[in-house]
Amino acid sequence: MARPPKKDRPGPGRNKLRADRVVQFIAGLTVPSGFGQGKPFVLRPWQVKFVRDIYEPTVSAKDMSRVVRRAVLSIARKNGKTALIAALALCHLVGPESIMNGEVYSAANSRDQAGQIFKVAAQMVRLDPELSSLLRVVDSTKTIACYRNGSFYRAISADAGIQHGLNPSFAVYDELAQAKNRDLYDVLDTSMGAREEPLFAIISTQSNDPEHILSQLIDDGMSSEDPTTVCHLYAVPDEVENIFDPSVWKLANPALGDFRSLPDMEAIANKAKRIPSEENKFRNLYLNQRVSPNSSLISKREWMACVGDVKFVDGEEVYLALDLSSVNDLSALAMASADDKTRLKVWMWKPEETLREHSNRDFGHGNWRYEEWHNAGYLEVTPGKVIHHGTIAAKIIELCKTYRVIGLAYDRHKIEYLMRELDALDFLAYPESSKNARDGLKLVPWGQGYVSMGPAIDALETAIINRDLVHPNNPALNWNFANAVAVMDPAGNRKLDKDKARFRIDGAQAAAMVVGYKYRDMVADTGLNDFIKNAVMS
Repeated sequence: MARPPKKDRPGPGRNKLRADRVVQFIAGLTVPSGFGQGKPFVLRPWQVKFVRDIYEPTVSAKDMSRVVRRAVLSIARKNGKTALIAALALCHLVGPESIMNGEVYSAANSRDQAGQIFKVAAQMVRLDPELSSLLRVVDSTKTIACYRNGSFYRAISADAGIQHGLNPSFAVYDELAQAKNRDLYDVLDTSMGAREEPLFAIISTQSNDPEHILSQLIDDGMSSEDPTTVCHLYAVPDEVENIFDPSVWKLANPALGDFRSLPDMEAIANKAKRIPSEENKFRNLYLNQRVSPNSSLISKREWMACVGDVKFVDGEEVYLALDLSSVNDLSALAMASADDKTRLKVWMWKPEETLREHSNRDFGHGNWRYEEWHNAGYLEVTPGKVIHHGTIAAKIIELCKTYRVIGLAYDRHKIEYLMRELDALDFLAYPESSKNARDGLKLVPWGQGYVSMGPAIDALETAIINRDLVHPNNPALNWNFANAVAVMDPAGNRKLDKDKARFRIDGAQAAAMVVGYKYRDMVADTGLNDFIKNAVMS
């Protein structure tokens, strides 16, 4: 069952009749396809509770205006969300929640997804003679117009561009978790101020990103007592050890065994059990856990289990690794202790003048996450609009003077930026291939491909799983690890794929490099050194 809000949300008053009318209207619709095709749309008890929690609470016993303004239903795939979205849209277009000159929108992340919602709504209309007489369906614009009240419903998508000039009376966002930014969400959310009783509903599986707008909405809805917000979360808790036990599946799939096929769920689970790369998809899409559906570098649960106190002693031996951006994005420098327990610290930089612009780009308008991280000491800045490599070089020199730096692993394609700045600061650095060790910083080229990063990722994963790594819970680094997606070649080697990642992963890349470098030195006397050295140089 859902993990409901801390208390039932009655508000100062209740209007059961209003909720009854919504339930009755939906019950009068016809299921257009799938389970129950051609029969009346019967809301299940868990759906009825969601509807009642939205439409029953009122401002007061005398003022019967609806108090709820935002509703979140987070649920696993194939639990009837598309049909529910279509039914709610029609309810606000022509049903008991309709108003004069209302604007009803169903939002999705792609045209195809938006088209599916519209298709179901249009089918419901065409199967009902009364609705067909009141409404005009325009397939070309994914619009349904109501003659009686001057209102319209339209399906819109994020990839169609920002939708300005909207004045929604009701909007519902399908699969907000898949949105790459929050622009369309913000447009809808901020355009409802002119309506007396606006309502914004979000129906989606969870996002793996703790900083995603959906994660924030769910966390706020589940923890706050705000009467204007309703949040129903159906998910298998992260602490459940056996995710393949069918008895836990219903926690995320309230329709399981009803219109959600149990045999289909069993087939999906068996596939995830056989193929490890499918497990995260199963966890996210079908258990509604906050993990990436792609093959993530490391699970959130494992990563956060390594949080601890990270301190370094002046003069101790450490390893460094650098993932350097060339223009204006994130650069990361990782440091790892040389002793058995790897204490990890990562510094990250962005150009100071891009913090707000890039916060808008990566987190959505009004969410100044990079500025917040900088102000809290989790993110460094360099002056100007592009990365100033001299700032990073100065930090490396500072660390070399404070600790005994064994060497710096680097992406050789960008090393000229660093070398130029180290030379300008009159600091000696020499390549590992040099026959004679010198005073100064040893530079270790570290390839970024499958063969090069494979041993590094294996070493990082092993250290995390064995709890041989400790990190200080830097939210910027946590975000990088949540974004990091590992891909595999036919030989089983892995690398981090920046193209598949939602956003920046530079901190995770630097962390993998520094742990891989340390691992390479640890096995120097075991006979594996030549193999790993060759892999690193590939």
